[in-house]
Amino acid sequence: VEFVNYNKRQLSRIYPKGPRVASDNYQPQMFWNTGCQMVALNFQTLDMPMQLNLGKFEFNNKSGYLLKPDFMTKVQTTFNPFLEMTVEGVVAAELRVSVISGQFLSDKKCGVKVELEMYGIANDSVRRKHQTKMQTNSICPRWENEEPFVFPKIVIPDLAMMRFIVNDDAGRMIGQRIIPMESIQSGYRFISLRNEFNLPIGMASLFVKIDVKDYIPSEMADFANALVDPIAHLSKDDLMKRREDMLTTLVDQEDLIDPIVIKGLETFQNVQPKAGENAEQKTPSRRRSLWGDCTWETTV
Repeated sequence: VEFVNYNKRQLSRIYPKGPRVASDNYQPQMFWNTGCQMVALNFQTLDMPMQLNLGKFEFNNKSGYLLKPDFMTKVQTTFNPFLEMTVEGVVAAELRVSVISGQFLSDKKCGVKVELEMYGIANDSVRRKHQTKMQTNSICPRWENEEPFVFPKIVIPDLAMMRFIVNDDAGRMIGQRIIPMESIQSGYRFISLRNEFNLPIGMASLFVKIDVKDYIPSEMADFANALVDPIAHLSKDDLMKRREDMLTTLVDQEDLIDPIVIKGLETFQNVQPKAGENAEQKTPSRRRSLWGDCTWETTV
């Protein structure tokens, strides 16, 4: 928390430690979570941390700058990236992803499978948990009748990123794609794959169905669904009782209206023709009834 508050007032620059003679990279996500402004990496090593860095800054027209979320800049807001805590103005999200098929994943004869990972704060990060079955068709594989991958609660969507990984049967990466949560929308989507340089791999892509919505606690799910579709959550007895109540109300209203209608009809019957006017001749005229404010054309 102190480091987060420090970065609200000062600039922080993080860089690899000198003894890293192999030029490998550290995990930059934990420093982004604390609001560090400059997180330096070894660009000569295209490992997973470098791929995260390239994917994160791809969605601002590759300008190299991203605005931090508001809760990481307000002095009165307390944020701890290592605890599952609600933040003012931030709504948790629920994500479901169904991998349907792949297109032109590899020109080699090999098995392929798709793995999904989530990077964010400690409670949102998910790795090596969601993966499809191995398919032997590497050109146009299809994953049918598989359950969607569910991320039930993403506490801070503004800091979360989803990573698609396509591996062959030997465990080698064919392609990958990193997409920030704030750029993900519900619907059927084609996800074009990238290599370790974050460059497109020809026509290689994944066809997926994504469903993203606000997180609702399980104990409040029935109540929320009832607000969206009240009729679907009424029992048969409740529906019959409501029907009987509506019929009773309608009958009572008819009992109140009938005397008024009769009185209105009597008013028209008692109208007499004026002197010198042929009783046989009927002249159209408009009269106001006693039944509400309706007006209709009558002949007297």
